Amino acid sequence: MKITHRHIHMAWIASLGVSLMALPLAAQEAGARISGLLLTEGSGTPVEGAVIALMGSEGSTQWETLSDERGAFSLPVPPPGVYRVQVTRIGYGSWASDTLHVAAASGSRNLRLNVPVRPIPLPELSVSEQNACLTTPEERRRAFELYESVLPMLASSSFTADLGDLRMRMIRPTVEWRRGAHRYTYDTVTVDARNSLNNAVPEYLETHGYAEVLNDSLTTFYAPDGDALASPGFLATHCLVTVEDADGSRIGLGFEPKPGRQVVDVKGVLWIETPSGRPQQLEFRYTSLRPFLRRHLEPVFRVWELSRQSRGSRYRYTFHPIEIDESRFGGVLYFERLPEHVAPDRWLMREWRIARPVLAFKALYRVGKYATVWPRADPLTSSGEVLAIVRP
Repeated sequence: MKITHRHIHMAWIASLGVSLMALPLAAQEAGARISGLLLTEGSGTPVEGAVIALMGSEGSTQWETLSDERGAFSLPVPPPGVYRVQVTRIGYGSWASDTLHVAAASGSRNLRLNVPVRPIPLPELSVSEQNACLTTPEERRRAFELYESVLPMLASSSFTADLGDLRMRMIRPTVEWRRGAHRYTYDTVTVDARNSLNNAVPEYLETHGYAEVLNDSLTTFYAPDGDALASPGFLATHCLVTVEDADGSRIGLGFEPKPGRQVVDVKGVLWIETPSGRPQQLEFRYTSLRPFLRRHLEPVFRVWELSRQSRGSRYRYTFHPIEIDESRFGGVLYFERLPEHVAPDRWLMREWRIARPVLAFKALYRVGKYATVWPRADPLTSSGEVLAIVRP
């Protein structure tokens, strides 16, 4: 759907009321913020519903939020580097500041952005539905505020190396070969690991998605852990909404891939306790699985099945398209705050369970000289639970 406006819009350009010098801020400092006010120059009227974004040197969105009815906004401090502040509003032009240098030092900073308004004739402004999240400014504001409230807790849950190793109980699938065929079983092991979940770095997930082919027949699927959720790339590639729970004991931060994502991605809900604001658990499902399976697993499956079925067989084999129900694949992550005597204000991913797809044949039909194999994707589940923290 395309929305077209054929009249003159008022485009507004923001000029900073403060000098954009190197800010003495550090992304590593817990709770450090870039806050400020967005006001109309001259009258001082607050500008509501504008998108305030920190753009990286390559043009990628690092953090993004909306100004409220007072024109106020607040963003987490990004990692040290060079950025630009971009200000946009629905139906108006956008503006980007000069380069903004963020240094690795402590402290937060308040900005005052004065916004002069001037008319610019625009012959046509097209807004394509596929290029943005289909949410209202109010829905986006609520979701951003909820997201930012849990960022420090999510980020701390993935950095536990300074606490020591984690003693984990892992339940993992294994393969048994019997009479020329294989079947999956499970074994339980206890291991010491640096992280509760072995996951890809956020930059990889942003670019390549949540599934990877390790060789011709082996794949691995990743999860949206605390590190991934707290990364700028997650916000740049996902739409956020708030979800109400039936009994009111918790509120959900829903997320799904932005339109146009062509890789295996995730959608789900991070449930947050109310009124404490503590993250409780994250439920997610994989999306866009069918193209990935057809490209990487189906050819190997066909070769393997043909070699197994056609030994001494007089049948000619054909394969039906993969049967897959994406709701069966995904997982759940549980978050827990560590005791004060162990590590104040630190969080841990206490437990996780992930179901990834593997291919098997649903049925084999033989008619005359022909045989049809109906493949389907079945879930293969692995899980882990932190039993203790082993101090160095």
